[in-house]
Amino acid sequence: MRGKELLYILGFVLVIVVAITSTKLQGSLESASTNLEVNSPAAGLIQLSEEGRQDAATMGLLNAPPMQHVTHVDRWNGELHHESCLACHGKEGTGAPTPPDDHFYDNDPKGQVFRDNCVQCHAQQTDTKTAFNE
Repeated sequence: MRGKELLYILGFVLVIVVAITSTKLQGSLESASTNLEVNSPAAGLIQLSEEGRQDAATMGLLNAPPMQHVTHVDRWNGELHHESCLACHGKEGTGAPTPPDDHFYDNDPKGQVFRDNCVQCHAQQTDTKTAFNE
């Protein structure tokens, strides 16, 4: 009887040791994959805030720009009214987020906007279907 109890305890300890070891091994593998992602070719793309960017065509995006809120759909057509987004964005008291400095020429928020058409990058959140596969 005593041998059976010791066998159960030994088995329990073995399971705990294997679980801890596999958790540590998984953590080290995840950190190794994170290091690989940092050294990926996408990390070497010239971004808006870096020197060496001649124009928007040379910019590579690592992530998609944030989408326009669904309430923006019926307010105005940004393609027809250039810089109309700045009527709210960039004004204190409206609650709209201010565009970052890299959206402006010379990184000056009081200067001319770099993107004269915000919907180039910031798409609208609508449930419209694509033109193909309808």
